[in-house]
Amino acid sequence: MEPEMIYDELRDVKKIPQVLVDLVKESVINTIGSISGELPEYAGNGLENKSLNGIIGNIAVFNPDYTLSLMLAIPRETALQLSEIFIGMAIPFESDDMGDLVGEISNILAGDVAANIEQVGFRGQSSLPIATRGSDLTLFMPNKPPTEKMRFNGAIGEFWLNMALNQSK
Repeated sequence: MEPEMIYDELRDVKKIPQVLVDLVKESVINTIGSISGELPEYAGNGLENKSLNGIIGNIAVFNPDYTLSLMLAIPRETALQLSEIFIGMAIPFESDDMGDLVGEISNILAGDVAANIEQVGFRGQSSLPIATRGSDLTLFMPNKPPTEKMRFNGAIGEFWLNMALNQSK
């Protein structure tokens, strides 16, 4: 696909173009794989309306025209595994350090996503990451923009990514 071609597909966005979905999926696999030492497997679309007892890293890749929002949802057990692998020791789930860890991983992911989607002409920068921790969390996007929900399984456990594409305002 030519670098500026993606903008033709994004006019009047009703669905996230498959090329963006595939590039984001590739970024998730590569980012988590580089952290854990083993590539996670894509486990399909949808989250089956599961609620989460864990932590969510929220970050966006945006430009003046479009915003690609990413919610990296990590169950408690997976977050604890991830902390051991990423920093070499377990950190308490309830600590501020866990929020910092998930924020940093979200930031790394957004950098990879930004680099990947630039290949198809979507140039953007990353927002600051925000981590949200809790139980019985539900992933949804307000205003019902086009979304894609992905599940992954790997050496660290299960985790999810919910992405949405909006026109920037």
